[in-house]
Amino acid sequence: MNGLRSVTLWTTNLEETESFYKDVLGLNTLLNKDTNILHVGDADLAPGTRLIFKQYLGESESLDTHFYGIALRVPTDFALYEYKQQFDKYEVTYESVQQLNGKHMFKFYDNNGHAFHIISDELNSGVPLGTAYDNGPISPIHQIQGIGPVMIKSPETQATGSLLKNIFELQLLAEYKTIEDEATLVFQIGAGGNGGELHLVDHSEPIESLNPPIERVAFSIDDLEHFENIVNHVKEIEMEHHIIQHEAGLISLFIRDITGIIITITYDTVN
Repeated sequence: MNGLRSVTLWTTNLEETESFYKDVLGLNTLLNKDTNILHVGDADLAPGTRLIFKQYLGESESLDTHFYGIALRVPTDFALYEYKQQFDKYEVTYESVQQLNGKHMFKFYDNNGHAFHIISDELNSGVPLGTAYDNGPISPIHQIQGIGPVMIKSPETQATGSLLKNIFELQLLAEYKTIEDEATLVFQIGAGGNGGELHLVDHSEPIESLNPPIERVAFSIDDLEHFENIVNHVKEIEMEHHIIQHEAGLISLFIRDITGIIITITYDTVN
């Protein structure tokens, strides 16, 4: 298991979202207007750095989310200060610096209202950062270069936790409580660290999923035998799933959790 691969979120305005992530956060973007999908990430839009936004075309004015928060990784503690200056310039509201497992971070919301954290990799180990994007407003040495930890909400933590541990074979690493006193399970993916952790937050309220679903969290794996074992297990217990063969050397298993979020594992020999 390599680590986190990507996170897929909804947006009501693709152009506005592209502007926020490119002009404010300084990230590389690729907008496909034919499919209404925006890719955001490092210089190479590489796995482990990638956010994917899909256009919401429904009529609801109040949209729910399965994500408690998504951390965006920067190389140093000082990079948090540079992003604070950037947010002041663009009048983006952010909260005070806190610590998560000894790593400094602060919370903000994007133009869609999704909760994010800028988190320092200065004391981090495990899944490495990506490649800085040279054409943004943030200095490459301070720039966001990865995603993680990813924090998802579930009112059914026992069922979701069982899926992560027994089907996707993630390692249960630790437990803690959020500031709101919500119990949280930490699952390690691959080498772990910021880019290899999924946090499962016990959320008391039911989550209203979009139909068709949009939100998704994806992991990467480079061991074909391990991937096939997971697929065979899913088939043996007759769990509903989808398998998509992309290009050569890339195949994904999709499972929809009981809460509605889609969890994906991708066998990848390319990246």
